[in-house]
Amino acid sequence: MVWKSDGKTMKSPSSYKDDIEDTDNGSYTSADTGELIDNPIAIGMIKAEFSYDDLTESEAEEILQETYKNPMNITLKCPSVKGGILEAPFRCSKRSSEMIDTGKDEDPSKSHWKVSFNIMQKKLVDSQR
Repeated sequence: MVWKSDGKTMKSPSSYKDDIEDTDNGSYTSADTGELIDNPIAIGMIKAEFSYDDLTESEAEEILQETYKNPMNITLKCPSVKGGILEAPFRCSKRSSEMIDTGKDEDPSKSHWKVSFNIMQKKLVDSQR
């Protein structure tokens, strides 16, 4: 399991990457000392990228429809948090689909797709504090 949405285990992606970011409010480098003067407001927020190399049309539709939920209530493998699992609200910031191949008729079972999407964590949860 790489991720769940609303408790439902989703198909594992071909590749997955997470970035751990801090969010600042008005941070700057001092012109006098060269020191970073920071005002962190959220430390350890997760951004994640998912990519699927070969999905059926129905699998692509199912996964992409999940990305329209806001919030997406996600359970995610994430080694940066204690226990390696993060449960938090996310939103999708970008999604794409690309047809790999299809049949000569309208039969969707003959279509295969590449799908990717990015999600951003909406708020810190207790396991990150």
